[in-house]
Amino acid sequence: MPPPPSVRPTQGLGLWNGLMTLKVTTWTRHLALSQGGYRGIDLPVAGLNITACRSAMCRAENVRVDGGLLRLQSDRDPSDSSRYFSAAVTTKDRVSWSAQPAPFRLCVRAKLPLNTKGVWPAHWMLPENGYSDQCLDEGEMDITEMVSGDGTVYNTYHWMSSWPQQRCAKFDTYHKSAASSRRIRSYSSDFHEYAVERSMDHISYAVDGKVVGRFSSEEHGFQISSSPFFLILNTAIGGAWPGSPQPDETRMPVEHLIDWIRVVRGTSQTSEASDASVAVGQGFQVNREIRTHRG
Repeated sequence: MPPPPSVRPTQGLGLWNGLMTLKVTTWTRHLALSQGGYRGIDLPVAGLNITACRSAMCRAENVRVDGGLLRLQSDRDPSDSSRYFSAAVTTKDRVSWSAQPAPFRLCVRAKLPLNTKGVWPAHWMLPENGYSDQCLDEGEMDITEMVSGDGTVYNTYHWMSSWPQQRCAKFDTYHKSAASSRRIRSYSSDFHEYAVERSMDHISYAVDGKVVGRFSSEEHGFQISSSPFFLILNTAIGGAWPGSPQPDETRMPVEHLIDWIRVVRGTSQTSEASDASVAVGQGFQVNREIRTHRG
């Protein structure tokens, strides 16, 4: 559901506890850019120019704000059917969120692009630690990913079992993950809310307000970092998971639409949500809104 009328902004991105307000047009400056190509696109960890774009050229003209929506467009080069253009935006080095002093929940209301061969829309978060482009020491939270074409949304938490004892240990040896999924038939025709909750002892994912996966540090044996995490919204083209796009199978152009991004925080590590029957980690009722990023 959209933010209640009392806090829904008429335009722009708003931090509703009075700390900051960003205008809607700033989204077009929060870009991850890439020249595109096929070198290194299968790497599991790399800079956003690779992981957010893969084989596509991510460029500024494929990001626009129109009708109150952030629009990330993907299309095919009319002069070269093997070349693709796409878009990615990020809050890296601008705004990020930590699980201290209390859990936070980040919700993205989006309409995903039509998912054909090689199209890989995602909403995800990385730690603002200065080396998240080198390894996943402090984890990666994949709020939304789709590669299957059948409407299955994947939610995954990645971590390195070597951290914090070792820094940037061998990925193939120490990489771990826990995932959930849900099929949404109307993913490209209707808006849905995709969310993550992060505390110092668990990661939870929800779709349309319903928790679809909850991964505790105790159960899975990972340690949760207190580092703040930044957000990436993108549509990658190609890569190891979805495979390469094919001119006769990959439908273009497609749009990835973002209505708003909403972040709320609990009052303490053990506090309950605004609905007293729903404890932190069990539901996504809003406790106290601290930020609403719209468009």
